[in-house]
Amino acid sequence: MYRVFYALLFILLPSCSEITRTKDELTQNAQVYAEDASNTLQKARSFNSQNKDIHQRSVAQIVFPKVVRGSFIFGGNYAEGYIVENEQILDQIRMIGINLGPNIGGQSYSQITYIMDPETLFEIKTGQKFLLQGTASYAKSGQSITDIFGQISDGQRLITIIFNQSGYLAGISFEGTSIAVKK
Repeated sequence: MYRVFYALLFILLPSCSEITRTKDELTQNAQVYAEDASNTLQKARSFNSQNKDIHQRSVAQIVFPKVVRGSFIFGGNYAEGYIVENEQILDQIRMIGINLGPNIGGQSYSQITYIMDPETLFEIKTGQKFLLQGTASYAKSGQSITDIFGQISDGQRLITIIFNQSGYLAGISFEGTSIAVKK
């Protein structure tokens, strides 16, 4: 009995340190800077006239220059970014999400969420915002594309775009995402 216990302990202890190392690597790889946010906003405005129009109508933007996402049935995503209002950075923000669905793979991408009214901006700046959304990831012309097909956000006005995708993720999932000011 003790041999089984020690054998399990011998197997589990190294795996715990590997989980901690993976978490630290993920956090380090997702680190972004104010310049990254500005460059990401500029790129989004320049590649599509519809994005430029949405940007002009929005009161602020949440910019995630690099989102890291992975999944195998269950998965998650992580990103650090900035809230930008009138081309000025207000706060650093963090997004953490979990997803469920027939998904497999890993991907990084840029994401901008346009905040379309002052009340939603206030809510995000003063507390946490939780979003529920559905995403579809698929291959198109040899690239992995992720699209949001449904978003439930307590009636708030948010428009999210995803671009600069790399890696490969395929499937469909429903996800819950927490967006909070980084402290």
